[in-house]
Amino acid sequence: MQSFFVARQDFSGQNERMPNRAEQPDACAVRSGPADSRPTCRAWWKDCLIALGGGVLMAFAFPPYDIGNLVWVALLPLLSVLWQRGITRKRAFGMGWIYGMGWYCVSFWWIHEVGYVFGIPQVIFMAVAFLPLMALYSCLPGLWGLAAGSWLRPQLAPAPVDHEAPLPERKKRWAAWARADLHATLRSAIGLGALWVCIEWLRAHGTLGFSWNSLGTALYGGLSLVQWAEFVGTCALSFIPVAMSVIIWCAVRRTTMHFKGVGVGCRPWDFYGGVVALFVLFSGGLMLARLYAPATMLRRSEVFPLPVMAVQINKDQTEHISTPRSVSQYRVYLNATVEAFNEIARETMRDAQRHEDVGLTLQLPVWVVWPESALPFPFLRRADTLQRLPDRINEQYLLTGDALPLARQRVREMGGQDFVLFTGVDEALLRLKAGQIVSAEGIFNSMAVIPGGTESIRSASKQHLMPFGEYIPLAQDIKWIGEAYSRITGTQVGDGIIPGSGSEPLPTLVPGTQLTIGVIPAICYEDTVGDLLRLFARPGPQVIVNVSNDGWFRFSSCGVQQARAAAMRCIELRRPMVRSANMGLCCSIAPNGAVIHALRKADGTPHLPGYSYAVLPVDTRAKRTLYAIWGDWAVALSLALVLICCIAARRAGVK
Repeated sequence: MQSFFVARQDFSGQNERMPNRAEQPDACAVRSGPADSRPTCRAWWKDCLIALGGGVLMAFAFPPYDIGNLVWVALLPLLSVLWQRGITRKRAFGMGWIYGMGWYCVSFWWIHEVGYVFGIPQVIFMAVAFLPLMALYSCLPGLWGLAAGSWLRPQLAPAPVDHEAPLPERKKRWAAWARADLHATLRSAIGLGALWVCIEWLRAHGTLGFSWNSLGTALYGGLSLVQWAEFVGTCALSFIPVAMSVIIWCAVRRTTMHFKGVGVGCRPWDFYGGVVALFVLFSGGLMLARLYAPATMLRRSEVFPLPVMAVQINKDQTEHISTPRSVSQYRVYLNATVEAFNEIARETMRDAQRHEDVGLTLQLPVWVVWPESALPFPFLRRADTLQRLPDRINEQYLLTGDALPLARQRVREMGGQDFVLFTGVDEALLRLKAGQIVSAEGIFNSMAVIPGGTESIRSASKQHLMPFGEYIPLAQDIKWIGEAYSRITGTQVGDGIIPGSGSEPLPTLVPGTQLTIGVIPAICYEDTVGDLLRLFARPGPQVIVNVSNDGWFRFSSCGVQQARAAAMRCIELRRPMVRSANMGLCCSIAPNGAVIHALRKADGTPHLPGYSYAVLPVDTRAKRTLYAIWGDWAVALSLALVLICCIAARRAGVK
């Protein structure tokens, strides 16, 4: 069949002949002219390797590697793949998905430790749990790649073909080309930055909610840019590195092509503007970080110094499963607590001897925090009214026996106060009939507050259950999913754990004072869920208390990543935090996100038994932050920006 040609008007106003699709060996040349600097489509496997490598590079921006500066360049390999000539939408989605697999499989590799806990062969666990879960999460970067390769891509117009034109005319045409490319770059940067915020919000919510390692947390180094989470939330901070990555890629391309066309590079005003914006954000963030630094806050009269201690025994979940909890475990925590008080007193005396000219005051902890599920026996509640039921044997031992009261007596002998104990505890829901127990309805995973006096015990229950740990998505509706989980793991789905409710902080008196502090409870990985903890924010003195059990993930980076996310909650709400983890990172965090003290080995490893002691700065006149009041308003704004940029791109001819 004889081929035919169609005429096309190029940028310079001259016609050229372009063969039809049947005559093209590759569809790549159909979309762009011969002067386009973008590479033609590479072999699919090369693109896969580039996208995969970029995702692995992004994983290195988070703990345990923690090379945060990589967040500014880790998207560039993916952009170089997505913005080739002739990229199809299917291929764009696939490259984004592969990028997500490289990122998530490396960053969340610690999830495989659960297989060891249940004794599941790693090959089986990887095949039926880890890789399918990562593949599901990677669909979100895949959607971003689809948009970046189609609706929200820069226009990437071909360069002017005017080699024979006089230099002034060439400069004029190139200047017009650069302006058009600049406008397209800004539209793409805003749209893609806002879209990334939306997909991270989707990953953090819904049935498979998992908010760890958003790009906002990668900005943690230096504590400057992350301070703006007080206003927009951690999720919205992702806009900054994504938009800058788009600007960098396009500015380098535009400047290089301009230099080849007329011998001089054009000014990348978008890059200059981005640098100025980063400088303003960085400078403002430094001032905020200093304003909420512990040393700065404790100099203010309205700030109360609260000495706290978190205890860790470093017992992984295999030991918990193989060794039933008993009173001996309770005594281990008590002995560790008393020994920690002794060590704090000895350290204070050593400091006094080293600094003879400085008067030191002994500040023993008034709050002590034990990790999740530390108590060996459950508390009892009525299933219908949630009223606590008396448990004479256990509570008598806990409150009036020879254990906790004796420990408090020894602390008083050191010069301390009757400390308040925070501990993880299971609360069994029982259905009663005529005063007799009929059935058990479920279990709350809770944090109990046990005052130093005779006040009643108060508790708050976990609301945000961990998917695939405390509940199986869709298992209630599709029974075979729960049955398969039980056969593989040998345990009941979630062991009957049900979510709690409520948003009232726990008022807790500071022993030896008249000050009552509102406790924001965070059980397990709830300290990574900002839109839950913000509901507990109230004006006045507040502290976030977290009890965790990272023993499910043993000696992995899970605990460090969770502590990094917890620091973002402190910034969002401007409240200090004390967190006790059975394994992982036991630490105290300031309202600016800085770690005041963490239990670590000399090499930085967080996995060891011991305690973390710190003096938290508690602002008695603290107000609610913008994020605490409005929540994820910046995500809604980002969605609106995505729609606006898509409409603008459509009008500009981007398909």
